[in-house]
Amino acid sequence: MQQRKSLDEYRMEERARQIIDDGRVSRADGYVNLLSRYGSQQDTSVHTHFEPEQLPSDTQLAIHYEYNGLFARIIDAPAEEAVKKGFDLGLDGEADQLVRDTLDFLDWEELASTAIKWARLFGGCIVVMLIDDGRGLDEPVDWENVQSIEELIPFDRSVVTPEYLDDGGYFFTDRTQRHGECEYYTVASEKGCFRVHESRCLVFKNGCLPERTTQSEYKYWGIPEYIRIRQALQDAVVSHGSAIKMLEKSVQPIYKMQRMSEMLASEEGESQILRRLTLIDMARGLLNSIAIDSEGEDYTFQQFQLSGVKDIVDSACNMLSALTNIPQTILFGRAPAGENATGEGDMENWYSYVERVQKIMLKKNLNRLVRIVLLAEVNRGKLKEMPQYRLTFHPLWSLSELEQATLEQNRAAAGLSRAQTFQTYVDMQALDPSEVRRKLAAEDVFDSVPGGLEPDAENGFVQPDMDLFGADTEEDENRRTGQEQMPAGDVLTTIGINLPDNIKPLFQMDIDGKTKSGSWSDEPEPKP
Repeated sequence: MQQRKSLDEYRMEERARQIIDDGRVSRADGYVNLLSRYGSQQDTSVHTHFEPEQLPSDTQLAIHYEYNGLFARIIDAPAEEAVKKGFDLGLDGEADQLVRDTLDFLDWEELASTAIKWARLFGGCIVVMLIDDGRGLDEPVDWENVQSIEELIPFDRSVVTPEYLDDGGYFFTDRTQRHGECEYYTVASEKGCFRVHESRCLVFKNGCLPERTTQSEYKYWGIPEYIRIRQALQDAVVSHGSAIKMLEKSVQPIYKMQRMSEMLASEEGESQILRRLTLIDMARGLLNSIAIDSEGEDYTFQQFQLSGVKDIVDSACNMLSALTNIPQTILFGRAPAGENATGEGDMENWYSYVERVQKIMLKKNLNRLVRIVLLAEVNRGKLKEMPQYRLTFHPLWSLSELEQATLEQNRAAAGLSRAQTFQTYVDMQALDPSEVRRKLAAEDVFDSVPGGLEPDAENGFVQPDMDLFGADTEEDENRRTGQEQMPAGDVLTTIGINLPDNIKPLFQMDIDGKTKSGSWSDEPEPKP
């Protein structure tokens, strides 16, 4: 028995040497287990690698956008959200109104949304600006003679061919030198075929690709969204469709017949059985009843369980949502799932993604368009000089009335708590009221702080001579200690109440608030 075991071990070791010598096992990976085939040629996990699929044509991309509603929603949702809230330029009334009137005339909001959609669908898009400067489309813009922008026309990447310079760079008259950019675009569209200079174009790109990319047609523009989400999109659509089919087949009718195998062996047996099944199905569909032989036939239903189907469909939807950066609440219209789920985290990620779309595609092009509009107004004499502006997009997150009321309530509670803290410090004589007022004035908490702090260019905020909450000057100190009293009219004037000249108070009030009774009169004061 011992001799037999040694012989088996020898044969196994010899077989292992033959496999290694034949090159079927690579020992560069480290551990190899010939029994479990771990690390060998038969190990399915070791030899998995990625192979790119065939790229879709531009026509196929357009067909998917036209007929696949889910894919169209993936393309449209970020583009529409990016332009929905608008923007602010920080200009004065006249200049801001001129820019907005021009953008409304050019229908900028709808056009920008369309350009972002085509860039996401095809990888890129250009918007040709028909600028009135006395030159043709294939000539650089004459910035000194720009009078207006007549129209904006978008063209997707499928009809646009960029033309590069031989030296790989071009000097733009309105910005710094940019290497690797093209100088002209050739457009072959149903609207016409022409050559346009880059200074007359707004360029929208769907990201960027590395220099060693295998897809040269997308190198300048960016990759279409469909190429990256193709498999996840297919899984999501097929899983929903398969779930419906499984629901239809969850109840399976079963027909039993005696000696069916013998009938199938005969020449007319198959046709007889098919005719019988057809008759039973017709009776079940039309008459909602089935007539069968009580002795030789049986007709039953088998019901299948659909547990786990929802989890599979949700898994496919989760993968698609992760690849598109669009939450399922927007993509599928679902409510947030899970215990205590509110969806705030998903919406925050969604708005962050839309903000990236604004910065990458929209901000540079809108800045350039606004600058051309302002330059045209300066050349036409409507503006004296080129104004300075700063483009900022309005926040995408908008609070509801309940959320806004809750926010204001929380702010008021925080302000009350802070005021009570200040009051405690003042009562403890750790702070002077003037220090509190100075802090409030510096933070612009109120438009006007009682007692007022006068601005000073060198010393910041300084106190006036009279301080209602304390005495800083020698004269105020005398009033506070009773050595000198201040007429009540002066006090009222100090706190903002002006008395008529013919009214003189007959009572006196010192700074601590002590009063003497009297009456108002325009007669001379009686002698004591």
